[in-house]
Amino acid sequence: MPRYKKAPDGQWPGYPNLRLGDIESRTFHQSKYVAESMVNNRKGRIVVLMNQELYLDFLQKVQERKGDIRARHVNDTIIEAVQAWMKKK
Repeated sequence: MPRYKKAPDGQWPGYPNLRLGDIESRTFHQSKYVAESMVNNRKGRIVVLMNQELYLDFLQKVQERKGDIRARHVNDTIIEAVQAWMKKK
């Protein structure tokens, strides 16, 4: 039977702040992508609705800054903006 590190407060093994190091089961370590998927599926998400003009302007800025509008670049740009906003007082 797979073993997991004890989750805080007796929660099930896939608690929201799960990290790769928390998974002790050999099954998940045989496939790097299965374990990564289990961890990534528990990460926080925010859905932002934008009007079309703002959305297109944002994608244009991402393309200017990162070179294209791949999902990874859009995500990274949003995270950078959030971190910069949180650093402001």
